[in-house]
Amino acid sequence: MNWASFGAFLKSVFIPLVTVATATMVAFLNSSISQVDHELKQRIAAVDIAIKEARDEREKIDAEREFNFKIYDLVQQSLEEKNERKQEVAKQFVLVMVDGELRRRLLGVLEEGGTPTIKQEAANIIVQEKEFQRDENSNLRINRSVKPSFDWEDWDYDIFWCTSSGTHAKEQANFIKQELEREGAKGRIRVRELYPSVNSRTGYKVSGYAIRRSENETTQANALEKLAETVLSEKGYPAVFKQQLTSQNTRWYISAFICL
Repeated sequence: MNWASFGAFLKSVFIPLVTVATATMVAFLNSSISQVDHELKQRIAAVDIAIKEARDEREKIDAEREFNFKIYDLVQQSLEEKNERKQEVAKQFVLVMVDGELRRRLLGVLEEGGTPTIKQEAANIIVQEKEFQRDENSNLRINRSVKPSFDWEDWDYDIFWCTSSGTHAKEQANFIKQELEREGAKGRIRVRELYPSVNSRTGYKVSGYAIRRSENETTQANALEKLAETVLSEKGYPAVFKQQLTSQNTRWYISAFICL
């Protein structure tokens, strides 16, 4: 064997080749490790976010539960003391801060054990809210299989007026209803009173002139807005309605509010 030639081969070919191969392998490994490290960091970040969201949700639920217990204690204490002023305060807390089944139960407790005045007020609120909810449930129309074209006749409208706004608001609501009927609307058109106890609930809290619609009801809402503003202006009530999105699933139904 010609050792001189072999040595030259190692020096000029083999060693540089091994060096290049090693460098390539190191670069590849570094790239792979970097990619794995990036993916690992992303997964860790996603887990951290999920943990934080779960913790936030748990803390929110715990806070709501603790708050509801405090409201319940407030109601019970006012009844035990037979203190009408405290019962009135408790009632207002329930109306403004509590929703759902707990709201109904606490109002029922006040109706059952309150002073005569509080009993009557709680009973009236329960009746009003049951009536309002019954009307709301009737908005879910399921007897249509074909989506209607844009036509007043094919839609239902509720024109609400806030109790706190008085007879002028009711009068304006009636003007809008009458104009819809005059233009040939044949659907269900109602003027409805929005009681303070209902308007204090989550999902309402309406003020001013408003039209509530779903995302795909812009054209119909614009038509109602134009009609309402025109007729009220002619009657001496310059009104500007603001459209608001609603999450309620009420097809072919739009509501307007007059809460001044």
